[in-house]
Formats: sequence, C-alpha cells, structure tokens
Amino acid sequence: MNRLFIRESQGGLTTEMGNPIDKVNIAVTGLGQNVGTTFVASSLAFYFAEKGNKLTFTQCLTPSRCNTLLYDAAAMDKRFHNRVFNDFYELIKEGKPIKDKKNMECGINWRIPMPRDCERKLDLNQEERARLIQGCRGQICIYDFEADEDWDKFLLDMDLTVVVVDPLPSKLIRHSDRFKRLKQMELAGTRMKWLINRVNGGVNQRQVKGYLKSNDLIFVETFPIEAIYADELFCKFHWQNKEIKCKLMDVFTKVSHEMDVL
Repeated sequence: MNRLFIRESQGGLTTEMGNPIDKVNIAVTGLGQNVGTTFVASSLAFYFAEKGNKLTFTQCLTPSRCNTLLYDAAAMDKRFHNRVFNDFYELIKEGKPIKDKKNMECGINWRIPMPRDCERKLDLNQEERARLIQGCRGQICIYDFEADEDWDKFLLDMDLTVVVVDPLPSKLIRHSDRFKRLKQMELAGTRMKWLINRVNGGVNQRQVKGYLKSNDLIFVETFPIEAIYADELFCKFHWQNKEIKCKLMDVFTKVSHEMDVL
C-alpha cells in the first residue's frame, strides 16, 4: 500500500511546559479486546509528552495473538527509515540488555512489538514480562496492557490504571467476568479510572453507570470513522488529528487532575 508519510514539526511537544515530575507508572487496559485501548494509551502518552515530561510508551502484548499493531498503524518503518528500531521483545527473549535502548519519535520512547515478533510468536513468559515492565525508564511510563489475566497481575504495581470500556451491551455482557476481577482489584486498593470510549447517541449513560456500579466515569465521544482511516493512510498518530486532540485534551486533563498525577 502506498501511504504518504510527512514528518510534522515536533516543536509543539514543549509548548505547554509543566513542572517535571517523578516517575509515574500509568497502565491502560481494556475491559475486553478491541475497545480502543491503544488509541487511548498512545494519545495519553502524547498528552504528557507535550507537557515536557520524559515519556516512555510500552506495549504489554502477546505477539502470537496480535491481529493489528501500532507499529504498522503509525508507519514506524517509514518513521525509522535509516534509523535502527530496537526490538525489545527480541532483545528480552535473547537475554540481551534493554536498559539504554530507545526508539525516540515525537518525543516519546516507543517500546512496542514489531511484525516479525508476531510472525515468530515471540511471547514473553512471566519473568520476561516483568523485565519488560521493570526496565522502563522515564518520568512518565505509559503501559498499553493486553486484556489478559496474566498481564493483569502487573496492574498492582501501577500508580494509576485507566480501564477503557466499549459501551456496546454485548461487549459489556461478554466481559462481565473481567469486570468483576478488575472491580475487585479496585476495591482492594488498585487506583483505577474508568473511561467509556465510543460514546454516541445510542448509549444510555445511566445504564452504563448502573452496570459498572459507578458514577465516577469519563465518557469519550466516538470519532468519525473517516478520520481514523485517514490518519492511518497519512501515517499519523491519532493525537496529531486536531479534532481528536481537542476533545481528548479535556478528558486527559480531568484524569490527571483527579488522580493527582501532575
């Protein structure tokens, strides 16, 4: 496919300088699969990077199960043309050091699986997963977690966990067991924020609040599907879409203020 990649100015990454902060670990996970977890996680990374923080983004996935990759969506092959893209999953499987490895783009260090990791099924065991997470460096570390019970164990080590929910009734019903598990973690002291994604006129917010047993929810309107497709065609992160960024700014500001992250 012929996709057009034009490198945009990155000057905007430091236009909203905030006070540097100590290391904060933020997890983003979904109530289920295909709910927009990576969309929220990557956008949240840009939000904090634009405030002048050193940001590291890590995807905690099982490559053999991946159907789509952020690496492809964001055209990392084009972004890192003539640059080395460090394959963290491969390095960890081979027992090589990862501490000083970086993939800097748009002010963010991207630690994400590559297509070849999926082809070779480079799934990490629990010890290797711990190494991936513990080896993260930065003032703010964003982790894009697969909705999987084995990965959920690491949510206990996070300063904040954002749970992304698709309000489609069939998805809520399908993932009721996962909801109970995450809710138990929250009641036991894990700090969580529930973000309802893809909200539209057909969503009954009162019903969603009742099902999730909380009035403390953040609702994000659905974005035009044309914008999502166009962003990928032109090799853009969704945060670089002005309409999407404008709406998410208010959402993420609320999240950061309520959770005392900044």
